[in-house]
Amino acid sequence: MLTELFKTEKRVEILNYILYENKSSVTEVSRETGVSKGLVSRFIRYLESSGLIEKSGRSYYPKNIEKTKAIKVLLNLDKINLNQLNLDWADSIGIYGSWASGANTSESDFDVWVKVGKYPPEQEISRLNKDLRDMTKAEVSMLILTPEKLETLKNTDKPFYNSLLRNSIVLKGDTPE
Repeated sequence: MLTELFKTEKRVEILNYILYENKSSVTEVSRETGVSKGLVSRFIRYLESSGLIEKSGRSYYPKNIEKTKAIKVLLNLDKINLNQLNLDWADSIGIYGSWASGANTSESDFDVWVKVGKYPPEQEISRLNKDLRDMTKAEVSMLILTPEKLETLKNTDKPFYNSLLRNSIVLKGDTPE
């Protein structure tokens, strides 16, 4: 199934559009991706028969199932090119929230944490924020995790701290603990 989904760049474009929008029609997907209606229609039928989307009237909706979320996580990770980021100042970096779980939409913020030994210069944070925003096409919500910040979270917001440890996807380095 994954081979068929990611077979061509055009299929990936269609998949990206359909899974990130709440509702799509063949015409809309064709217009927004620049892919012919015929190809969009055939691929949408494949997605529907695979159980990833469902039809209601003339619109298609992504199903809220684990398989769809897992595919979205793969698409999310594909948008991030670590080789283009200057991360020399960071010990670790990871994503959390809807982007890590595959529940994000085109309106979702991109939640990222950066673990550091000491708070970095603002220009490093700003550059990383801009680069990630350009890659993901999403507003970036960045959490800088110094040892002091981690200790504070651990003591004052245990549920969030535990969620960060359990539900993050580490992109570089180690978990934030």
